[in-house]
Amino acid sequence: MKTRRLLPFLLTAVLAAVTACATAAGDQSTWKVGVLQCSTDCGFLRMAEEKGFFDRYGVDVEFVTLQSASQALPALASGEVDAVEQNAGAFFIASERGNLDASIIGSTMIGLPWAIYAKKDITSLGQLKGKSIAISSPTALPAVIAKVMLARSGVSPQSMPQLNGGGNADRYRAVVAGTVDSASSPADYVPRAAKDGVNVLALASDVVPDYPRYSIIARNDRLAAKPNAAARYLAGLMDGFRYAYAHPDEALALAAKEAGTTPDDPYITYMHDLIAGKKLVDPDAGVAEKRLTYLSNTLTKSGQLSKPADLAKLVDDRPQREALAMPRP
Repeated sequence: MKTRRLLPFLLTAVLAAVTACATAAGDQSTWKVGVLQCSTDCGFLRMAEEKGFFDRYGVDVEFVTLQSASQALPALASGEVDAVEQNAGAFFIASERGNLDASIIGSTMIGLPWAIYAKKDITSLGQLKGKSIAISSPTALPAVIAKVMLARSGVSPQSMPQLNGGGNADRYRAVVAGTVDSASSPADYVPRAAKDGVNVLALASDVVPDYPRYSIIARNDRLAAKPNAAARYLAGLMDGFRYAYAHPDEALALAAKEAGTTPDDPYITYMHDLIAGKKLVDPDAGVAEKRLTYLSNTLTKSGQLSKPADLAKLVDDRPQREALAMPRP
């Protein structure tokens, strides 16, 4: 049975050690994934769970909902989960420090529906010099993508006070409330920005179209212990993505249900059209190596990596290839 639960913000060392040992030696038909709470993108990201597609392949997938992106890699490193949906940039940085033995095995969103929001008196990225920006942790996606987008506009991130603004919605609300000058958050809030008195300064899909959002990063010991579970999990995801593209009404309805609104709400339709129109989700859940190379080079140029990531060591496409080869029910 698939379950969804919240991960406590702090994991004790003892609990992490016990969980790591138990899971590594546990049922090979189970797969536990740390994910961020979806919103307007739920129609794609959660369709496999909604339709029971994982059951088709005999894998019991448990989703652990993380409170923020900064929890993803610590949860993976501790052994609380087998894999996480996380931006590969943070993984590259952690791997360079040598404290995470894991591999990218696929993706849930190869494109990035992201935006930089600002108070109404700020109308361009160039005007953010010296202004505050709400991010999450310094190495998580909100901070990393903001640095890249700002650099494209000639703004040094070092000139800006960077504040940990919490989750995606919290960061956007901080701009609405006027407690920060700008925020790096998903494009979910674009349809409501004008009404809230907030400016959308730029979309990542326009400024950095090759920048990836969510890679699936799995512990190497779990891949070795239960390789079939990883492949079956990816097969279920693929079926979910393909179903969402083929049944837009159901994708809109699922996103609306998760967001507590109606399928015709612009808050829902905007993101669906953005994802579908720009193919931000790969139906094959591929590792998107070209985009990962772009990301690695971008982080190296910005000084966040000392050298490009060694993708030959950090990518394992075997589970995805095996998933593609599985007979479709």
